[in-house]
Amino acid sequence: MPRPSTTQGVPPQPASTPPTLRVAQVIGSFRGGGAQRIAWNLAVGLNEHAVSHAIALKENGLPDQTDPHQPDPLEARASIVRCRRGSPLDLIRAARALRSHIASLKLDLIHVHGSATLPLVDLATRAMRARPAIVFTWHDSSEVLGGPFLKRRLIRASIRRCARVLGSSRDVAHRLSSAADVDAQVFANGGPIRDPATPDPTPTPTPPPTIVWAGRFVPPKDPQALIRAAATLHNEGLDLRVVLLGDALPHMRWFYDQTQELIDSLGVREIIETPGWVDDPHEILARCDIACQTSHTEGLSLALLEQMMGGLAIVATDVGDTATAIEDGHSALLIQPQDDARLVDALRSLVVDADRCRTLGHAARQRAIEHFSTPAMARRALALYEQVLA
Repeated sequence: MPRPSTTQGVPPQPASTPPTLRVAQVIGSFRGGGAQRIAWNLAVGLNEHAVSHAIALKENGLPDQTDPHQPDPLEARASIVRCRRGSPLDLIRAARALRSHIASLKLDLIHVHGSATLPLVDLATRAMRARPAIVFTWHDSSEVLGGPFLKRRLIRASIRRCARVLGSSRDVAHRLSSAADVDAQVFANGGPIRDPATPDPTPTPTPPPTIVWAGRFVPPKDPQALIRAAATLHNEGLDLRVVLLGDALPHMRWFYDQTQELIDSLGVREIIETPGWVDDPHEILARCDIACQTSHTEGLSLALLEQMMGGLAIVATDVGDTATAIEDGHSALLIQPQDDARLVDALRSLVVDADRCRTLGHAARQRAIEHFSTPAMARRALALYEQVLA
């Protein structure tokens, strides 16, 4: 079985060199979770190096507003190809619409994000005279080529026609290599470089430390571990606040409701805030001090990278490629998943020590800028695309 390898970065093209590569990031929607934001960040980041497009396949698939921190926000090259997928006739119509749009853009390469999107892109491009090369990224760390038999066969067949196959972590790439019999590479995520919040010059009482958690409300993300830890620290007399950023998909609403009930049963409603899903968490992260990841499984979490970029002290479970992003004791504190006692100890050590929080947060931010920013991700992608097209 082929072993996963890691893509390497290259220096960006000189600004005087006009971009000639025409590439599109394609996904069902650029709005929502980590995979969606990664695809959009990559489309924006590649503007410096290529004629970069973003194509969504759902009616509300583009972000509400473009990122004001990016110099070229893709407004003119972001498009929606409305693809209804129900009956076989709908599938044919969707493929034709997508083929026509791809042909009009004269693309050299298409980077597909999401297994549900890949078969449609494969079908749409199969009969094209000048078929763009297809690169595919599998983002989901909880399931790799699972589900019904016919769906697995369809996706596997499309994967084998891709010029390059990528996984969001070493574990995902390894499982994808095995399940699809391909040589899947690891491609590290990245996020926008944001300036840290400017301190308020007005003298005010020092607020209590705030811990932020971000993700979908599903059991593998385990937000309830943080709630139990916060209750323990609160009962010890420590002053702290917790923000749980995220929501649940309709079929997981029961878990969201169960989590709310746990907050009430432990008597910590007054210290825990649940604002729901936030497309751009930057403003909330700016008022937090500590970030906590309690996942049982991850690839390389975009929420984690955003928290690193925000300069937060991080407590995270050692799952997926988390340990490749942060260094235990230097830029974060790593713990094992489902270890409530160690989680409490790690959070306590940061809640009571503001200096240690600042030291860990500064180291995490510097590492994020160097290795896991949108520019770094775009350079890795450019090197990969040039290899494919060569």
